[in-house]
Amino acid sequence: MEMTIRELAAILGLSKSTVAYALRDLPMVSARTRDFVRLRARELGYIPNPVASAFLHQIRSQGSPGYRGNLAFLTRLHQGNDYLANLQNGARKRAQELGYGLEIIDIGDYGSSRLTRLLQARGVLGVILGPLPRETGHMTLDWSKFASATYGYSMVRPAVHRVVHHHFQGMQTAFRMCHRKGFRRIGLAMRIEADKRSNQQWSSGYWGIQHGLPEAEKVNPLLLSTPHFSAEKICEWIKNERPDVIVFHDSNCVAKLCSLLKCPQESISCVVLDRKPHDLLAGIDQQFDLCGKVLVDSLSLQIFHNERGIPEFPIVSMMAGLWVDHPSLALASSPSHLISPRLKRTQKRKV
Repeated sequence: MEMTIRELAAILGLSKSTVAYALRDLPMVSARTRDFVRLRARELGYIPNPVASAFLHQIRSQGSPGYRGNLAFLTRLHQGNDYLANLQNGARKRAQELGYGLEIIDIGDYGSSRLTRLLQARGVLGVILGPLPRETGHMTLDWSKFASATYGYSMVRPAVHRVVHHHFQGMQTAFRMCHRKGFRRIGLAMRIEADKRSNQQWSSGYWGIQHGLPEAEKVNPLLLSTPHFSAEKICEWIKNERPDVIVFHDSNCVAKLCSLLKCPQESISCVVLDRKPHDLLAGIDQQFDLCGKVLVDSLSLQIFHNERGIPEFPIVSMMAGLWVDHPSLALASSPSHLISPRLKRTQKRKV
C-alpha cells in the first residue's frame, strides 16, 4: 500500500505542510530540513503520486477546472528564436484546449537525475524535447517516468516519437513554384549545419530533382560549413554556376549578400525554406505553431493509453509547409539576370 504524505509527516514528527514543502524543494523550509525529509522519504520508500501532484500544482498555478495533467516543454535554446516561440505557443494553446498545463523549462545545466526529480515534483506526465543547440545530440532522462515527444531531428537518441517539418516536400514545393514562374537554373545555397537539421532531406530533395533535369538546367548546390559560408563565397558560386534564382535556408544570407553587392533585396531573385512572417521574400512557412499542437497531441495520446518510456516503434509525424508567394519573386526575365554588372564588378575587384 502506498504511503501518503500525511503518514510520512507523522513518522517524521513534522507537519504535513513542512514535509510537502521539503519534497517540492521550496524555500519555506531550511536546506537541512529538506535534505532530512528527502533522505528519510527514500529510506521509507515514499513515492509521490504524480497525478495527485500534478493536480495540486495545476490548481495552485492556474486553477483550470478541466485539468487532466501537467506537461513540460524542455529547451536548451535561446528563447529569442522566433520559431521556438511559435512552437511553444502552439503547444501551449493545444495543451489548454485539452485541459493540460504546460511549463516551459530551460534545462540549462540540469543533470538527468535532478531534472527527473524536478519534473516529478511538478507532477509532469509528459515532456516535449525542443530542438537541441547542436544539429545532432542526445539527452539523458529517466524516460520510464514520462510520455515523450521531440521536435526535429537534432535529438538523435533516444529514439522517441517526433514531429518534424516535411523538408523534402518543402524543397520540392519551392523548386516547383520557381519553375512555374519561368526560372530554369534554380540553385541551392545552404550551410551544412542547417541541412543536417533537416536530416539532409533538403539536399537530398534538391539532388533528386536535379537528376531529372536537362543538362542546361542543372546547378551544383553550394553546401558549406558555417565558417566558410559567406556572401563572398555565394558571389563566387553565382559567377560559376549562373543560377537565375537561389533557394536559401533563411533570409539572413540574403541580407548579407545584398549588403556586399550594395543592392536592394528585391534585385536578387531568391526564396527561403524557412520563411518568417516579417520576411519580404517568397518561401515555405514551416507552420511551427501547428507542429507544437501535434507534439501535445502525441503526448496526450500516450498518456491516455498509459504509455511511458522509450517507444518500441517510434513514430515520425511529418508536417507539410505552406508556400507563401511574394512580389519579390517576379517572373524570370532572363536565364542570367542574377549575373548583374554590379556582381561582375565585385568579382573583378576581388581578383
